[in-house]
Amino acid sequence: MRMWQNHSHTATGALNLAASKSGVQFAINPYIIAWVCIGIYTAAIGFSGFRFYTGIRDRRILAEKEFFNLADVSTTEASNGFMTELFKEKILNALETSKTLQGVILSAGPAGNYTFERFKGATVRWTGDVPHFRTQFGISKKPFIEGLQIPNMRNVYISAVYNTIDYSRIITILKHTLFVITAAFGIACLTFILQFFPARVSYPPSVKPSSKPKPGGAYAKKAPLPAHKGKPKEEPIKEARDTSFTLHSEAEQAAKTGASVAAPPPSAEEIHDLCSKGIGEESGIRDRLSSELHRCAFFEQDMVFMIMALKSKAQMDILYPLLIDEVIHFFILPDLIFEKNPWGIALILPDITLDQGLAKSGEFHQQVLGKYPEFSRNQGNLYIGMSSRAGRFINAERLMLEAGQALEKAQEDASAPIVAFRSDPEKYRAFMASQNTKPS
Repeated sequence: MRMWQNHSHTATGALNLAASKSGVQFAINPYIIAWVCIGIYTAAIGFSGFRFYTGIRDRRILAEKEFFNLADVSTTEASNGFMTELFKEKILNALETSKTLQGVILSAGPAGNYTFERFKGATVRWTGDVPHFRTQFGISKKPFIEGLQIPNMRNVYISAVYNTIDYSRIITILKHTLFVITAAFGIACLTFILQFFPARVSYPPSVKPSSKPKPGGAYAKKAPLPAHKGKPKEEPIKEARDTSFTLHSEAEQAAKTGASVAAPPPSAEEIHDLCSKGIGEESGIRDRLSSELHRCAFFEQDMVFMIMALKSKAQMDILYPLLIDEVIHFFILPDLIFEKNPWGIALILPDITLDQGLAKSGEFHQQVLGKYPEFSRNQGNLYIGMSSRAGRFINAERLMLEAGQALEKAQEDASAPIVAFRSDPEKYRAFMASQNTKPS
């Protein structure tokens, strides 16, 4: 592989980056929406957990307050008569009016043990003559205990357990959390649906290349593989530098060399035969490429535009149909393969990078040369040039020009028949900015 690197601005023309007067519809980035929804889910769950924690803490504080109020009532009523009917009634009333207390055990030493429950048999169980609080979910594991000062009695203690969970509060929290999560889920679903109905995005108008455009980008050349009857062997990678190459239009090169730009196009019958095999006419390349550029820009995808051509004029009536068949079966790109005069094929490869395009073209080149020796008899009969969007706001004409110049570069050296135009997005944007600041 040989590398041609140009050290000047990575640009091949000028683009007007000012917003159009008709306005621009901003594309919704699905990854941003996904992260926003994840943030909402996390915040909703975290805030709900915090509310659960504070609810349990507040519940304990209230239970402690109600328990000591119960202890005061017990002490006051016991002074008028311990375990009288009035005493029992006061204890039950204090228990039932509380919001948290569930069961009470009153231990009076030799006088015996007594229990009071909000729901009979739900909180207290007996082991012989000794009562114990039941261990169950939602009931405090450690009871409150307080000694009572009752005249003529010693070692009198009151203990109680409380409900740690306020179920009405939990239902409210769950409702609020479910509402927030449902709203975020609705936004995510709406964004997913909108991906199938993308808004029309208007881009800054582009300007045709000037007569002396600045050089830009790097050209990566893939060396050819020697022809063998079996699978071709790969050649060691080589690197070289060339800082003198200047990108220019096809018309300029034709003017300098005096050569014609393109051979006569095929006849109408030939074009019909090509279309019937799944390859489009050359006149449809620009419109389809422009459409794919807009779509890839909307979804922030890369895209490769590739041109391959046969150089030898011998046996074109045999080699060209074979090449078309191989391209159709190898790349499998419905409606993205076009005729390119003279004796060439243009391909639009969406959602792949330039490196992936190089690897794929190299694999295709190997396959064709290994299958059909006719393509390699003259050492370099099949040439491939390509360029990619590479995160740039670039128009179809510019991308076609870059791929065409890469193909010309490949045809200059038969030892490296695959060339890729590699753009530096930062230098490209800097060049665009410098073009916009120049006086008109």
